[in-house]
Amino acid sequence: MNQRVKTYIIIFILLLSFVASLFNIKTFNKKYKDNVLINKFILPLITMVSFFIACYFVSLLITSGEETGTDKYSGIFFLLIVGVILTIFNIYVLSKEKLINYIKGKKFSMIGVFMALGVSSIVFGFLDNFGMKLGTEALDDTFLQTFLSPFSTDTRFLKHKTNIKENLKSVNEWTSGRWRSVINQLLRFEDIISKDKRLKDLSNSIKKFNCTKLNVPVEILKDRDMTNEYVDNIKDKYDIIDGSKAMLGNTFSDFIGAILGAGLINLFIYSTGYDGSLTGDDSVDESFLIKNLNSYMPFLEAIFIAIGCLVPVFLNIAMNRKSNKKNNFYSWLVVGSVGIIIIIMMYLSSRGVKTMNTDEKQKSLKKTIISIKERLDLDGNKNSDDVELDNKVNEFIKSL
Repeated sequence: MNQRVKTYIIIFILLLSFVASLFNIKTFNKKYKDNVLINKFILPLITMVSFFIACYFVSLLITSGEETGTDKYSGIFFLLIVGVILTIFNIYVLSKEKLINYIKGKKFSMIGVFMALGVSSIVFGFLDNFGMKLGTEALDDTFLQTFLSPFSTDTRFLKHKTNIKENLKSVNEWTSGRWRSVINQLLRFEDIISKDKRLKDLSNSIKKFNCTKLNVPVEILKDRDMTNEYVDNIKDKYDIIDGSKAMLGNTFSDFIGAILGAGLINLFIYSTGYDGSLTGDDSVDESFLIKNLNSYMPFLEAIFIAIGCLVPVFLNIAMNRKSNKKNNFYSWLVVGSVGIIIIIMMYLSSRGVKTMNTDEKQKSLKKTIISIKERLDLDGNKNSDDVELDNKVNEFIKSL
């Protein structure tokens, strides 16, 4: 069994673990209803760990086949499969009604707020960059030509579109080949390339480059100016397509990030109990951090998203450096540190989920009604019907 098959088996096992941990939430909540550690921490932890480790092995799979283009679509298929799993999970396990049923009567802690908002931002940032890398690498010449070629067609060469397509494929092979080695050797022998015929290193680099030259139609080769324009057209067309590659990759990452993010945010709400409601616990609701959440949270979310975006960057460095390089160790240290912080936050936030007492429920209800009352402007300039409604609401609030 070769390494490629082993990697696929590992990814498959991790996906099974991912699915099992998600869909067993329903089962475990029935069987171990009061076991917060299993329901709120261990199951979500298995989900997150399985997903991130699977991402590593998918990256390993793509990196291993980078030179030949083998498995370059595996990352796309992996994220789409995860997206489908999370969509089904949101429908059947953590739908709005079921999610409310799991967290009803529970109050969150302050660490739970940062877990739900902060860690979800880290995950979104990770998905944004990781998805963009996978999407960009998977967008090969065939897809890009099919999708973008109609928008960059030179009418003079319409009848040669098949030839242009093949030449674009050749140019794409140049960029995925050992072009750095060829360019390095050309620059190395720049001064003597026209004099010295013994350019062994350059010859070896060109052989290793293993790419074909442009194939210009014979009828065009008859005219030197037309030949130059034809080659320029191929170059321009390739530049347009290649320039759009990153943007299309980012489009994929945003698409997949929205799907996966929607599923994972429900998992974080389930794990932390935080859904934006008031807890009725003054130590939480009246704390500076919670009362001013809307003021500083956008900045914290931006920081968390940036951290999440950097994880794939350091993961890429760690996977593409030789083991005797220290930056390999430092990169893994950064990735590992972020992982440990997420695990600690998941544990503390799950432990912070407590059952609300009657007094806290009364306070939460009172504060919520007052907030809704202000939103509806029942205290403002109002007609007789508004006055009557306001009085009824005030009487109910006093009764609490």
